[in-house]
Amino acid sequence: MENLYPMLVIFSYSLVLNSMPPLLSSFREFFNISIALSSFLPFFSLAGTVISNIFTGIFLNKLGIKRALLTGYSLTIVGALIVAFSGNYLLSILGLFVFGLSTGFGFTSSTTLLSQAKNPNFGFYHGAYGLGGMLAPFCITWATRNLGDFRDVYLMYAMMFLLLVFYTVIKTFPVLHSVQGAFSLRGISNAFRNADFLIFLSLLILYSSVEIGVITWAGVVMKDVIISSYTAYALFWLTFTLSRFFTNYLEKVIPLLLRTNTVILGFTIFLFFWLRNPLFFALSGLLFGPLFPYIQKNALVRIKKEHLTLFNGATYAFTSLGGSIVSILMGVIIERNIFLALLVPLIIFISMELVSLKTGKVK
Repeated sequence: MENLYPMLVIFSYSLVLNSMPPLLSSFREFFNISIALSSFLPFFSLAGTVISNIFTGIFLNKLGIKRALLTGYSLTIVGALIVAFSGNYLLSILGLFVFGLSTGFGFTSSTTLLSQAKNPNFGFYHGAYGLGGMLAPFCITWATRNLGDFRDVYLMYAMMFLLLVFYTVIKTFPVLHSVQGAFSLRGISNAFRNADFLIFLSLLILYSSVEIGVITWAGVVMKDVIISSYTAYALFWLTFTLSRFFTNYLEKVIPLLLRTNTVILGFTIFLFFWLRNPLFFALSGLLFGPLFPYIQKNALVRIKKEHLTLFNGATYAFTSLGGSIVSILMGVIIERNIFLALLVPLIIFISMELVSLKTGKVK
């Protein structure tokens, strides 16, 4: 039961976050903007995520888990309502930025809450994120057909988070131990000088950057052959989610899980960009899925307890920053040459392999 609430939080945020990639084409058509300009929509959402995760990672002990979550939910509601009712490109960017600000409170708080559980299951926790991604295209389709406008899906999300507010107000939360949350500037400096802290943070940044970049632009890269882009996204998140739920099993069956998946992923993404067949994108979800919880699980075993809250905040902040940079870069390149944009994920996959081989911290 102690794993369920963090899973509910990450699932709810995942629905909103993972509605953006399949909606990028709809936003482009609605605002009549270029691919490069549309890339600023996910960029500002991720920029808000960076800011809030840094803030929450440092000050979570002062805020407390309940107050941090309620702050995040309130910002989500405001951001979603702005996007739902704005007919303006700049206002939509503002709404997505406000939503981005909310995610740091949700992600860092829920991860910290889960890490205090007696038997935390990070595979199931991140599987809930995949489940949200899987259901997001269906929410978009339902809202568009029944409410008349694709932006109405954000109105649905605002109502969902309002229900989360009511539930969280009456729920009790554990008090954070001061050793996990109290940071001085010296403590932050010491954390970032710690080898384990930096290695695992680097791996998570590299992984998330390529995942966010590929997911964001897959709808533009793929052709509607065999299956539609919405179906491809749903299948991606289905395979992604299933593999995350079985992370603990996969790491036993595949001793070199990180290195093996990274090599196969590089080949799969190459075929996706070359053939533009959505089935290769759907297949990549199976390979992407277990990597984040696998790396994070190894990190939380090795990293000092006093650095855990900062690590959780830094993880979501810098992975979002990496995702922002990679998404913008890929968007600019894709507008000129889709196949050339493949270089970005391939370079990142090679970097992950090199970090793993050189350090041996996680295989």
